[in-house]
Amino acid sequence: MILKDTFYKINSLKFEDNVLEAAISIDAKHPIYEGHFPGNPVTPGVVQLELVKEILGTHFNKNIKLRSLTTSKFLAVLNPVNTPEATFKMTVAEQEDQSLKVAGQLSNSEGVCLKFSGIYE
Repeated sequence: MILKDTFYKINSLKFEDNVLEAAISIDAKHPIYEGHFPGNPVTPGVVQLELVKEILGTHFNKNIKLRSLTTSKFLAVLNPVNTPEATFKMTVAEQEDQSLKVAGQLSNSEGVCLKFSGIYE
């Protein structure tokens, strides 16, 4: 399932010195929130990790797969009603086998929601 342009929109995307930054807006009325949770939307962790993959794919203009997730820490609730704007900041290093070693975080105006690292291909 592609979430870009339905669940979220990319407001800005820049890549400099191996750091990829993406500012996004999340649609609090998306059907995902009908079950997670009505009246108090919480962005599921698996959706947050999908956003990482899609943003990498948008920047590199190719389909990206997660090979392995080294760490993922969900530190705060990502509620799009309270804070519809969020920012990803990731360090991206291309490996010899053409995979991408990625480490970063997702944050909003209330603080860091997710810290993660993994290998993508």
